[in-house]
Amino acid sequence: MPKPTKEDADLILKLFSTAINDELYQEASRWFFIDFNETNFDKFIKENPLGSQGYRYFSRVVTYAELVSTFVVAEVLSEDLVYDMWGDMEWKKAEPIVKGLRTQFGIPRLYENFEVVAKKYPEWAENHPPKV
Repeated sequence: MPKPTKEDADLILKLFSTAINDELYQEASRWFFIDFNETNFDKFIKENPLGSQGYRYFSRVVTYAELVSTFVVAEVLSEDLVYDMWGDMEWKKAEPIVKGLRTQFGIPRLYENFEVVAKKYPEWAENHPPKV
């Protein structure tokens, strides 16, 4: 992918600004990164049915990751900036629930850009060693 541009920087700033100014996203993000550790889809759905706070939180976080990833896949946003800032966006944490949702709703492409971008991260990380 080409070197990040000023347009990439502007877009990532808009995405970041949207995230930090979205109170629900902030709550959801805290929940996802601190409290959420479920790997069993059936248990997750039983404890967090459609419309519940946990379900809304999960959806908010993975939908945001999908949005960012869609821009990366479409080459509208530099993957270097996204990976450098957010890494794989915790795909492994979301994966079992996302795969269960795909089956439950019959939408095999649900959050697929999130998955595509996250699965490319290890190769990117290998080619971009830590700076410190």
